[in-house]
Amino acid sequence: MAWKGKVNEIPEGQVLQAPGDSLLIRAGAAEALFVAPAGSRGCISWWGIAEQVETCHGRISQIVGLETDVAQPLTTDDPFKTGLLNVTEGQQVTRFVDYPLSYQTGIEQIATYFIGPQESLTLFGQTAQYQRIDERIWMPELDYSALNQYWVDPNTGLVRRSLQHPSPDFPVFEVISTHKSSKDAGQ
Repeated sequence: MAWKGKVNEIPEGQVLQAPGDSLLIRAGAAEALFVAPAGSRGCISWWGIAEQVETCHGRISQIVGLETDVAQPLTTDDPFKTGLLNVTEGQQVTRFVDYPLSYQTGIEQIATYFIGPQESLTLFGQTAQYQRIDERIWMPELDYSALNQYWVDPNTGLVRRSLQHPSPDFPVFEVISTHKSSKDAGQ
């Protein structure tokens, strides 16, 4: 891979031409583009040719069809359900994660939240200010920790970009989402 570079790259123009909301995932040497109906909110199932990704309020909650399947549902009072812009410094939530293909179920994941700075990001040619929220995850049973970062649109509360570690077996996933209004969907 070091000599060949990326396996595939999704051109920015292809992302912008998607007929609805899109999710661009960059992981290691590969990229994937998923599309959902315009105006999708909350928990969204994104379908690929042989895989599926589900996000709940911007956080990857399920992956099916890769070498490691992941199920990490949100809790009732999860900061992603209540809105990341409402998170308090040091707030914690405990989730239970499943990796069914490796027969690991009910693995405790403790997430601690930290409010980062407002940062300027350019996504698909548009520059805007986003609130960064950091999520430190710790899975004691696997002796695994990672830092997930989310850039949230302060006007809508939607996660527009994130760096997520859905499994110790995967590289970091850069997830970039577009949210088109109904009138934009046909353009």
